[in-house]
Amino acid sequence: MTQVIAQDSVLNRVIFIGDAGEINFKQETIIPLAADLILKGRTTVMFLGDNIYPRGMGLPGDQEEVETAEILRSQYGPMRAKGAPVYFIPGNHDWDRSGKDGLAKIRAQGDYLAQQNDSLLRLIPANGCPDPIEIPISDQMVIIAYDSEWWLFPYKKDNPNHECACNSEVEVLAKLKNILDKNQDKMVLVASHHPMQSFGIHGGHYSLKDHLFPLTLIDKSLYLPLPVIGSLYPLLRSTAFSNAEDMRHPTYKRLKQSVGKVFEGHPNYIYVAGHDHGLQFIKNRDQYQIVSGSGAKSSAIKNNKKLLYKNAKQGFVAVDMMLDRSTRITYYRYDNHGIKEDFVYCIPLRK
Repeated sequence: MTQVIAQDSVLNRVIFIGDAGEINFKQETIIPLAADLILKGRTTVMFLGDNIYPRGMGLPGDQEEVETAEILRSQYGPMRAKGAPVYFIPGNHDWDRSGKDGLAKIRAQGDYLAQQNDSLLRLIPANGCPDPIEIPISDQMVIIAYDSEWWLFPYKKDNPNHECACNSEVEVLAKLKNILDKNQDKMVLVASHHPMQSFGIHGGHYSLKDHLFPLTLIDKSLYLPLPVIGSLYPLLRSTAFSNAEDMRHPTYKRLKQSVGKVFEGHPNYIYVAGHDHGLQFIKNRDQYQIVSGSGAKSSAIKNNKKLLYKNAKQGFVAVDMMLDRSTRITYYRYDNHGIKEDFVYCIPLRK
């Protein structure tokens, strides 16, 4: 009875699952159980990038094409069976792990989803375009989704054969501001693959295991102790061998600063992302960051006073708009072949 009353107080729900692009036991457990939380006619599902490991969609004619399509189906199938709209946003692995075939592979992922002839199943933005997309959830909540990997991608990304609304960073920022200005009185969920803040590996935070067994960062089964080399790896990754996928890299910093300025001063917004493989809820002054990046993988998260919640297990997040116009954020984690509600936080709508 209590659960029914609680569901009746939910106007709309958005389920966010990140980095779910590998079929394994926990992924196959979590996704159907997340689908069980779908409220008919009131729920939207968003996958936060890295939808297909390790290098995105197989290109037409490649032997990986069938296998990678199955990875996508493992995610959207249970959700669409319950009637919820499903959106995928691109991550770096979907762009060929930031490789030279990235543009072709992200187009292939969008083409595959479009070929399902299902208007409630989409890659956004599609075709390798950077265009921010507005997804109205209700008259009180909206999602603004954009392709953060487009900003960081190191190879050619000109898109002459596809009509993109935006073709430069300046145009992307202007479109973000335009959508935000239209939704000043709503709770805005800003969704991308890359977070603005994180205390996982991409944020430069490594566990003792990462120092002692650095090869597990490449393959989780490679438990070869290399304590000295392991301690050098984080240092080199943040200096000489820095990667645009890490928050310390100048390109990533420019992304954060540019997008952050657009939302600066807006009273009601929450950043939502994946990328780091864990569950985090960060509050930095009045800015909130959800990290939901453990749909298929998990990794360590360091302690920090800005973290209101962290868990290195696999899981996902549900964001509810309530009848009283507050926003309720609920973290679910894998637990003993099921899921457990692990943390709840409510944010009142500010005027």
